[in-house]
Amino acid sequence: MLRLRARGARPGDRLSRLGLAREFGVSRTPVLAALALLERLGVVATEGRSVRIIDPDYDPARLDVADETARLVLRIARARRDGNLPAEVSERMLRQSTGAGRVALQEALHHLEAVGIATRNRGHGWRLGMGYANEEDRVAAYRFRLMLEPAALLEPRFSLPKDRMAALRESQEAALRRQWREEDVPRFYEGAAAFHLALAQGCGNRFVIQAVEMQNRLRHLHGLHLLNRARAHDAAREHLGILDALELGDRVLAAERMRAHLQGGIVTR
Repeated sequence: MLRLRARGARPGDRLSRLGLAREFGVSRTPVLAALALLERLGVVATEGRSVRIIDPDYDPARLDVADETARLVLRIARARRDGNLPAEVSERMLRQSTGAGRVALQEALHHLEAVGIATRNRGHGWRLGMGYANEEDRVAAYRFRLMLEPAALLEPRFSLPKDRMAALRESQEAALRRQWREEDVPRFYEGAAAFHLALAQGCGNRFVIQAVEMQNRLRHLHGLHLLNRARAHDAAREHLGILDALELGDRVLAAERMRAHLQGGIVTR
């Protein structure tokens, strides 16, 4: 939705499933899962082979994950990250290991599919991603982001509409106001990921956008595993500091604050 909004999508515009898969560099499976979720939310409507946009102004920050689903998302993600779940799993295996009901488990898997962690197999079962293979991978990924994300803010074409800036600010301020609960971890993490993606989209370079999307997917398991109240609130305050600089028109300061923010992530284990 952030990308569609950035390119000026309007109600009635049509989307191609195959076109979206090519644009995001993924298979059609996660695209279909995301579109199914958006249709349930009333954001799009399926019409034969095409999809029509109904509400292009829908803010992803409004997307809430039910408590039971959120707890399952965390349990599955952390078990996979710790190596306690194999890459290939069946729903029966997950029900046995988590004690979850069928409906709740399917909701959790669809959520993991929408954020790029789980992929439905052609036959049956699911494939779960791993994220970073080790600590060296994690540090290397953050160093890559250090080269990329601050520089994106300095691109000549960088622009972030005022309404998008306001929505990002509200999302981060809401994160600071919200009482911390374990089941809110997915919401906190995904709000942070949406923040970084929105700033990447502001530079207008599709290669930068694709790189940030890939990094969001890679660090998802690690983020859900480590995120706590202190880190979530620190990150929200740092995000607000970056927005403050952008609103002042000082993109050099915004880039410096982004660099400091990412450097802090390197030492967070």
